[in-house]
Amino acid sequence: MTDNQKTMKAVVFRGPYNIEVEDKPIPQITEPNQVIVKVLYSGLCGSDMHVYRGNVTPGPIGTIVGHEMIAQIYEIGSNIKNFQKGDKVIANFSIQCGECFYCKYGYTGQCIKTNTFGKKGLDGCQAEYVLVPYAENVLSKIPENSTKDQEIDDSVYLLMADIFTTGYYGVKKIIDFFKIEQAEGYPKQEFKDISICQIGAGPVGLCALRILKYFGFEKIVVIDSIESRLNEAKRLGAYKVINFETEPNELKNFIQTDLNGLGFDAVLEVVGAPSALKTAYDAIRSNGFISSLGMGHGSLPFNALELYLKNINLSVGRCHAWALFNESFTIFEKLKFSFNEFIDYKTSILNAKEAFKLFDEHKVNKVVFDFTK
Repeated sequence: MTDNQKTMKAVVFRGPYNIEVEDKPIPQITEPNQVIVKVLYSGLCGSDMHVYRGNVTPGPIGTIVGHEMIAQIYEIGSNIKNFQKGDKVIANFSIQCGECFYCKYGYTGQCIKTNTFGKKGLDGCQAEYVLVPYAENVLSKIPENSTKDQEIDDSVYLLMADIFTTGYYGVKKIIDFFKIEQAEGYPKQEFKDISICQIGAGPVGLCALRILKYFGFEKIVVIDSIESRLNEAKRLGAYKVINFETEPNELKNFIQTDLNGLGFDAVLEVVGAPSALKTAYDAIRSNGFISSLGMGHGSLPFNALELYLKNINLSVGRCHAWALFNESFTIFEKLKFSFNEFIDYKTSILNAKEAFKLFDEHKVNKVVFDFTK
């Protein structure tokens, strides 16, 4: 930013299927706990499609969108102690105060002051500069030389801004459920013997699949309708993949032949649409566990009596990403070089309209806006 520069390029919401690249004022620090960052890489996430398609309203027309970024500290508020100008950082997709009941007990996704970048009252990350409130509870430093001498750059850490930790959250809930069952005296099941149906193989789903495999789960059936995603899931070690459009009866057949008609022990639902939740309900066995990560944007396709009669354990909600960041980051550091080809479309922010369209049409897997060139 030059001394005279007062505007920046940013992607803004102008209505369903209508995003524009516009000049916006460069943000200014107004509170001592804030920083301004210069964006290096910004991601396009599956949940951005809910905004793009009009399922979720981000805020007023003209809101800057996006919630994933790798950036460099540019300006620092007077209360900031843990960062210096020039530090490379990962931004958590949400902000949190670090002081309220929810933050203290690890439920940071419900912080009383929380917001998500790109939503009402908090402009997003698909811009040259971004204001970060509560910066010391939002930003994490990228390890020095973390990708040096490897055919990979720091953009891989965009996965830690949201999707890897979100995938970890969904898997952790499944693990915790079975640990609790075993502590209560139910028969012990090894992870390799637990059957899991994963609905959705987009970026979050593929991260979740890697994490499931990391923990030793083997019988993972992945459902999607995009062949490229299913092929990648198969490559990553899915026990079976099912295209629900071309094989509409295959899931039911698998349950009958491989699961003795009972259903799956757990379902990891990564879509949020009512149809995906209905598939989750139909696929789960009685007393099973549904871990739903998808951003729900419709009515539940089952009622309380149906849940009651089947003894379904259902967990939904946004990821407590800040509370889980460090433990998920430890796993990510072990797996990150396997994500070398995960980001398959890098482009300038000036090509945002085309990038949104390609991602919406499932022609690319993970989009990154590159501000380093």
